[in-house]
Amino acid sequence: MFVSFKEDFLHYIWKFQKYDLGALQTEQGKKITIIHPGYHNDDAGPDFLNARIKLDNNLWAGNIEIHKHSSEWRQHKHHLDPAYDNVILHVVYEDDKPAIYKNKKLIPTLVLKKRIQEDKINQYQNLVFNPSWIPCASKITTVDPIIKSFWLSRMATERLEEKTKRILPNLQLLKNDWDRLAYHLIAQYFGLKVNNEAFKRLIESIPFEVILKCKNDLRQTEALLLGHANLLQLASDEYSFQLQKEYDFLSKKYKLHKMLAHEWKFSRMRPTNFPGLRIAQLAQIINREGRIFRKILSVNNLEELRKLFSATASSYWDQHYRLGKLSKQSSKRIGIKTLDVLIINVAVPLIFSYGVKLDEQDYKDKAISLLEEIPPEQNKIIKKWKECDFIAKNAVHSQALLYLKRNYCDEFKCLSCAIGSKIMAG
Repeated sequence: MFVSFKEDFLHYIWKFQKYDLGALQTEQGKKITIIHPGYHNDDAGPDFLNARIKLDNNLWAGNIEIHKHSSEWRQHKHHLDPAYDNVILHVVYEDDKPAIYKNKKLIPTLVLKKRIQEDKINQYQNLVFNPSWIPCASKITTVDPIIKSFWLSRMATERLEEKTKRILPNLQLLKNDWDRLAYHLIAQYFGLKVNNEAFKRLIESIPFEVILKCKNDLRQTEALLLGHANLLQLASDEYSFQLQKEYDFLSKKYKLHKMLAHEWKFSRMRPTNFPGLRIAQLAQIINREGRIFRKILSVNNLEELRKLFSATASSYWDQHYRLGKLSKQSSKRIGIKTLDVLIINVAVPLIFSYGVKLDEQDYKDKAISLLEEIPPEQNKIIKKWKECDFIAKNAVHSQALLYLKRNYCDEFKCLSCAIGSKIMAG
């Protein structure tokens, strides 16, 4: 029989002891008694930590390393890594080349090839290796809703933890200035996917101290941001001319070097998302809120957050989507969907990250509670989950489902998923 599986299958087999446990012995002939298989390690180092086994009559405590082939021990250079010095058992599917410690002694090795039932391998292959949208699409409705609900909560937390791992290093780069970090994130999501990088460059290339010095004057804030974005020279009306004049003064005073105009994209974009208009809305938030982070921390509900991030571009933009080009009269206020995108991707992760930084559970709980108030995102992935009887009731669910699809389903990490594990268990 042709056998194909990933190493996570062996992790599952070992973790839940789903193999023939009779008369266990190492390849060296020592009797094995499993007292505790250890705790699964998702970080660097051995696969299972703090295991306890007996080899003959000797009690061993340490770690377990698992491979499909014993030769992978040397291929992965574990014999040179001190983190693997305390491995007490090497669990493999096939023993093609005995593994050794760096002192040249053989590592006790348990081979599972003849101990795993064929139907268990077939079950794994049928689950993982299929062309469905997600591997378990045909079986997911059989899983207890309580398990699925628990797993969604876990995925929502993992997604916030993932964002925290990106946010906190940036905080350090920004000299632990949470306000500066907040505006970096706000600018990033103002640009959407098309102008994401350009918005990041805009906010990163202006010293934050300069932004704060200009914040009390809305026109000056607009001049600073639009001028630095190099969008004013594309227009020839009086308003743009006055802003350009103001920016010329600011750039000389603070020794600023503006961006290149071609960094901004306008094609295949709704007028409400044109970069000039978005920058004007950002200027309004800066002018009104100034140092914003403490205000984000102090909010109590979704409506307060929407009010905090709400912005209407200055009156010039009532008749413009682009600088210098007249349009039909309309107030250019940030829409509810955009506000919720900012809250999901800026406010909530910031509050959660602050809780992690200070080790304060209340802030982490608050972040989750705010997500629960937000309506679920609507996109192709969420619609596909609905076909699998996963109906997102709020942003906690939609964020969890997006994370589950990208980080587990697309990576075929079925056996690291509570749903996949339950299906495997029958």
